[in-house]
Amino acid sequence: MFPKKMIRTVKVVIYGIILSVVLLAQSAQGQPPENWQEGIAYDVVPTANITRISFYMGKTEVGPMLFYEVGIRNISEKATRFKLTIYPLGGEPVAGYYPLRARKGKPLALEPKEEMVLKWPLPGKEFPRGFALVVKEMEE
Repeated sequence: MFPKKMIRTVKVVIYGIILSVVLLAQSAQGQPPENWQEGIAYDVVPTANITRISFYMGKTEVGPMLFYEVGIRNISEKATRFKLTIYPLGGEPVAGYYPLRARKGKPLALEPKEEMVLKWPLPGKEFPRGFALVVKEMEE
């Protein structure tokens, strides 16, 4: 058995790695809508649909975090990789890819009609007044 302190340290390191990957991927494509003040705003390419949006506070080993859960469906006729950028009001944008990494036996893209839901953790202790979701296609 591993000591509890060691397990806790491993969990903190794992959450740190996840957060680092998300933050390093934040070279954003696109911008939030102009004159946007509150609520949820969208800028989605015609080849994608946002199928699910939820956000909630969760407790982790490193403290409270705000989790965004966003689903994207490829509605084009070809396999496509998408980039999602989340712009919270009063916060730093976070970006990531759908799919995030290669999957066994599948291309690094969403197949036509395929949907993927991913969770994006962000440090925070309160909900934002709003956020914008920008979805762009990635070049092959």
